[in-house]
Amino acid sequence: MPGKSARRAPSPSKVLRGLFWTLLFRGRAAQQAGAQKTRRQMGLGLTMLIYALVGLVPALFAQNVDLFVFACTLHGFTFMFASLTLASSAGTMLFMKEEAEILLHRPVTPQQLLRAKCAVLAGFALMLALALNLAGFVAGLWCKGASWRFIPAHLLSTALLMLLSASSIVLVYNACLKWFGRERLDNLLTTLQSLLTVVMIMGGQIMPRVMHLDAFKHFDHITGWMLALPPLWFGALDALISGTTFNTSTLWLPAALALAVTAVTSWLALEKLGNAYGQGLMNLNESAGTSKESSKPRGVWLAAIVKLPPLRWWLRDPVERESFKLTTAYLFRDREIKLRLYPGIAPMLIMPVVMLFSGGKGGADGAMMMQGFATCFLGMVSLQAMMFLGCSEHWRAAAFFYVAPLRHWSPLFHGARKAVLCWLSFPVLILQTVLICGLQRSWTPLALSLPALMFLPTFSLVTGLMGQWLPLSKPSEDVKNTAAGCLMMACSMAAAGIIGGMASWMWYLGHFGIFLAVEAVAMLGATFLMKYLMRDSPWVAQPE
Repeated sequence: MPGKSARRAPSPSKVLRGLFWTLLFRGRAAQQAGAQKTRRQMGLGLTMLIYALVGLVPALFAQNVDLFVFACTLHGFTFMFASLTLASSAGTMLFMKEEAEILLHRPVTPQQLLRAKCAVLAGFALMLALALNLAGFVAGLWCKGASWRFIPAHLLSTALLMLLSASSIVLVYNACLKWFGRERLDNLLTTLQSLLTVVMIMGGQIMPRVMHLDAFKHFDHITGWMLALPPLWFGALDALISGTTFNTSTLWLPAALALAVTAVTSWLALEKLGNAYGQGLMNLNESAGTSKESSKPRGVWLAAIVKLPPLRWWLRDPVERESFKLTTAYLFRDREIKLRLYPGIAPMLIMPVVMLFSGGKGGADGAMMMQGFATCFLGMVSLQAMMFLGCSEHWRAAAFFYVAPLRHWSPLFHGARKAVLCWLSFPVLILQTVLICGLQRSWTPLALSLPALMFLPTFSLVTGLMGQWLPLSKPSEDVKNTAAGCLMMACSMAAAGIIGGMASWMWYLGHFGIFLAVEAVAMLGATFLMKYLMRDSPWVAQPE
């Protein structure tokens, strides 16, 4: 009789799915894998808890609403939150260039690799979607026309919606890699993820307002433009299976679209373009490019810029200047930094506008009072960027810092933070101020941005108070917020709120000039104090 050793080996697809699930929950660094896994699981649990709490919002509107309307609302929230969260992390999983060096030399076809990744992405999105719909599964039973069949029907439609989301993301990314090439793919992924983050935030503000509209609660027909909305497709599928007070003849077409579009998108993503996926992964490893690109020197423009005023005056220390150039190069060229950093700071740009309009119900005075706080909120850009720039896939190269003849680590920190201020913080402040000035047709936001302009350099020093900070010196998995990082962000947000609120209040009272003078003195003193504390922090030798 065959022994235990004669068991059938698991299929390659199953092994690949298990591998990518492990990478999703543990990370890609082998060092401290157990700690990374624990942190990621805690982070996932917290994320699912937040999603479950967000899911209470649509559940509050279940009574006296037809099941079709309620199902469309649930799918709208699911499509906005779970799908966009999936989109923000899909690029990293789909296109990791190191995988081509390992997996594509083994008996694994590109189609198997792509299907396994798509299955993991869809499963991860479904986990988030189920947490988001947890309250909705129960609340839906109290809708008009509902029956017990709503629970299995909504489970099926939610799974199909997540499959459509994952397939659409795979299709778009794979098509972009095939037709645009590596560099344009990196920039496109960064832009897309940033836009998706902004859409998620704006949708979170718009959806509760839309749900209060009587026209939305009681509409009884589906017009032409509504057929372009995926949440209506899957809501119609729920209503046909579990019951509704609507005329079911108007629901067959959107329900058919839910099934047909999901099937076609999955086929295009996994079969039609699946053959090009392996070639696309190998293209990511090609660093040579065309002869024209390879012969063109890189960094010439940056070397020229740092020699011009005012950067030449601002970067007198040669160590700061080289750290500035290194950080700038990573901000504009490194794919991993761009994919993590820019989507992360996109909310910092849109949130002040959201807060401004959310608090502007008191007329011009109310909008003006919110202006200072909204502008000062941008102080988080520097903190967020410095936390991301402390980690990189190339963290092992940071050993160079420990063997270089440096007296202290602070010049490296100052060069990196000045790069963040120059290329991120100040441009974002200018862009947001111009946007609000245009929307309000007033120059007042320009004046109210001056307090933020003063404290941005000071706030950029806060990260250095947590201990020795070296650019790009930790594995990417360490970018997860620690308790100290969360406390630092909370305290900084509180300080920004106080400064912004005081600025608006002083403007209202007519003492804005005095406030600016006091703030300038306070920020100058805080800057000297924090720089002194950093110089007193020891230069720790590289750990074994």
